[in-house]
Amino acid sequence: MRIPEGVYVAKLALRVGYADTDRAQVVHHSTYLRYLEAARVEYLRSRGFDFRAMELEQGLSLAVVEANVRYRAGARFDDLLELRTWVGEASRAKLRFDSLVLRGEEIMTSAHITVCCVKIPEARLVSMPAALIAYAPAR
Repeated sequence: MRIPEGVYVAKLALRVGYADTDRAQVVHHSTYLRYLEAARVEYLRSRGFDFRAMELEQGLSLAVVEANVRYRAGARFDDLLELRTWVGEASRAKLRFDSLVLRGEEIMTSAHITVCCVKIPEARLVSMPAALIAYAPAR
């Protein structure tokens, strides 16, 4: 996966903790989903979007409906990783975050995480807020 020209990319640095690894001190595959969630929230924050306010004030949240993660190399305890995240696709129905997880310049993992918007109290699907659709890449 390559970062498309002209898209906004948020960067998040993470140090691999001991609790994130298995007995061989390699990051457990499920840990990447937590890392990717942190990267999505950081993407929104860096764009000036208040995810917490959306939940508290509007009663809306984003739910993962699809996670496509490609593991290329294993990160290890104490590695410094950089997550680069951008919006690959956005519509009224869904928002797809694309991410690369790097150690230095080596791609460790790539991912496409698709989310939908839900009204929290009813757990009902609703249209994606216009402010989030606006992050769609230019066609």
